[in-house]
Amino acid sequence: MPTLVQARTDDEIADVIEKVRAAQDPEVGLVMPRGSRALQTPLNARLLSQFSKREGRRTAIVSDEPRIQELARANGFPVYASVAAFERGIELGALMAGAGAASRTAGTRAYAGAAVQEPPARTATDFGPPAAGAAVATRPEMRRPLPPGPPAPSRWRDRRRPLYFAAGAAAVIGLLLFFTLAPSAKITVTVAGAQLSRNATIQGSTDASTANQGDHILTAVLTAQAAGSFQATPSGTATLPATPASATLTFSWNGPAPQTVYMPQGQVFQTADHAISFVSTQTTTLCLGPNNQPANQGDCGSVAPNNQLAVQDGTAEAKGNVPANSITAWPQDPCSQSNYDFGQCQGPGHDFHVTNTSAASGGADSKQVTVASSSDVNSWNAQLTQIEQNLTNQVNSQMQSMASGKTFAVDPGGGGKSIQFKVSPNLPNPGDQFAASTVNVTAQASAAVYNAVDVRNDIIADLNSQVAQGDELAPGKLNMQPCQVTQAATDGTVILSCSATDFAQPIVNLGGLKSQLAGKNPGDAQKIIESSIDKVQSVSVSEFPFRLFYLPFFSSRIEIDENFIAAS
Repeated sequence: MPTLVQARTDDEIADVIEKVRAAQDPEVGLVMPRGSRALQTPLNARLLSQFSKREGRRTAIVSDEPRIQELARANGFPVYASVAAFERGIELGALMAGAGAASRTAGTRAYAGAAVQEPPARTATDFGPPAAGAAVATRPEMRRPLPPGPPAPSRWRDRRRPLYFAAGAAAVIGLLLFFTLAPSAKITVTVAGAQLSRNATIQGSTDASTANQGDHILTAVLTAQAAGSFQATPSGTATLPATPASATLTFSWNGPAPQTVYMPQGQVFQTADHAISFVSTQTTTLCLGPNNQPANQGDCGSVAPNNQLAVQDGTAEAKGNVPANSITAWPQDPCSQSNYDFGQCQGPGHDFHVTNTSAASGGADSKQVTVASSSDVNSWNAQLTQIEQNLTNQVNSQMQSMASGKTFAVDPGGGGKSIQFKVSPNLPNPGDQFAASTVNVTAQASAAVYNAVDVRNDIIADLNSQVAQGDELAPGKLNMQPCQVTQAATDGTVILSCSATDFAQPIVNLGGLKSQLAGKNPGDAQKIIESSIDKVQSVSVSEFPFRLFYLPFFSSRIEIDENFIAAS
């Protein structure tokens, strides 16, 4: 069933063609409103006609506008005055300029003129009611117009003739240039060459004097640093118990002979005012020399010389932190007046002297303090880990920029690159007393780098040493495996294990060979190449864009690719 397609007033011809293309049925009724821009010119009508013929569409124009009707009929479209007429199949005949007002010839001219002229401008009076008493024109009779006569001969044909000659000459010149300049050729030559191989140990250091030696390269050490910080504020509290002060007592003896004194644990000593008492923390045997002198080995038999005793405040308190030379009283002194022991004291006038040569320390009263809770420590460790990761990225980025294309030397154990962190102050353990602090984190990095080009040059030099006189390394045939770092250190020491293979070939002047091949028949290529290169196995010629009976005239358009096989 025919499909009706409605065009809009502002549609362009491309929009109308697209709507006809989208119709589901090949028979299309295209409804064109008055004033539609799409069919106001003969060119647009021809475009629509050409599209319909190409796509197999049977397009009919439905419009009540005379100009659109005339243009449509002139381009072979069936024309209908309304949708109802289209549905009933009532096709519109040719419009006459007036009822019998002109001859058929004049009507034909008017028809032809209407097909190429722009529509007359409408005025408001065109659509107003007829004046009183004016005669109303009868509706023109719908008749089929006569076909237009043959077009007049054009003078442009003679004027275009020189242009045709010029275009033909340009085409010939273009073809000549194309066949001269455009062709290119690739000649693949397979040669039996001597295969070379090298397994080398390359050593690197920062010493420039050794870099010129064989299988040695110059390395460098890069350093970078970065810093970060975070605030650590503890949230825990704890009551610290009181702690006793500790001290070390020194003894001397003014008797004429060495003296051995047994000091059991718990022996009491006091300050000069007897206000604070200290007790010995363990059982000790003293060996004192005579006349206030240190004892010598053997003075006390099996007892080693010893004149010091560790004591502790009998009460946990801060006031036990007494200054030096404050603990001088020994209530159990055997030579004191109340405890005098004649045998122990070796006669009258002899006594012991005791004192603390350094101040007592460690005594503290019980107090409430701020401590680091478990959640505090976990949070700080997480922040520290994140900062260390950020600093690692920063120093790596710095060293990457400083490397300027050089290769980092890192051995399997991680040697050759180091990143160390310093944290100040150190983070506490859960429950430790800790004050709010800014934790500073610094990263210090160093790495050894080397230039891969230097390694390649060393390998090529090793391979060149294997090339026979009159031969050379085949260009572009070096096959070098990635070097393995077997040892590296941040002082620049590097050891690399490298391997490579290549081919040796007779020295060939490729530029001269290309000149010999330029313009020659492709079938002569093998003979020409065999005269310049020894041990040629095969020659293959490919040309672009198509195969010709000659090679390119310019040597720059010829490419020679050498393949090598191991000589038997």
